[in-house]
Parts: sequence; C-alpha cells; structure tokens
Amino acid sequence: MESMSAEPPYLLAAQAGTVVRRLYRRVLEGEADTPADLVRTIGALRRLADDLAHLLPGLQDQLEDQLLSGRVGPVGEAWDKVAGVGFALVQARAGGLLLAEELGASQRMLGELTAR
Repeated sequence: MESMSAEPPYLLAAQAGTVVRRLYRRVLEGEADTPADLVRTIGALRRLADDLAHLLPGLQDQLEDQLLSGRVGPVGEAWDKVAGVGFALVQARAGGLLLAEELGASQRMLGELTAR
C-alpha cells in the first residue's frame, strides 16, 4: 500500500508546528474572535491534542521495529535507550490525553456560556 503523501512524517510534523505557531501569533496579536469561534478553536485544539496522543504509540512501534531490524543499534546498547524513549512517549501520550480532555471540558463550558 502506498503512502497517501510523498512527504516524510517529520516534514508533516514540522508543517503542523508551523500552523500552530501561526495560530499562537494571531492569539498574541489579540485578533478578536466571536465566542462561537473560540468554541470551535478550542474544539479543534482538543482534536489536535487527541490526534497527537494517538500518534505516539505508532512512533514507538516504528522505533522498536528499527531496533529489531538492526537499523538502530547495536541492539544490546540500544535497548535501554529505546526503552527510555518509549517511557517518555508514554508520558507524553498521557499528557496529550489529559490536555485533550481538559480542552474538551473548556469547550463544553464555553459552549454553555455562549448558548445563553
């Protein structure tokens, strides 16, 4: 099965980061959004955090495959480092899931406020 994009994953991640930085600059500049737009923005950020959290185990799987195939190596020395990366990715995933959950709560509360 061919990849949907010829762009490497690191480039896609960099592009996502660029978009988030553009959003950050707009927020700092104080561009006024309607309350409904704020609800949608928070909702989109919740989805982003959730998507990132769900992406991380796949990265760990790829790293482990690289280790087992001998492309990250030498295998004996790399096990501890791969395990350390795995632990950090698990922690990052937990943080991302919590971020998504809290953004969802923020979105719901703001939605209730703006519906009045």
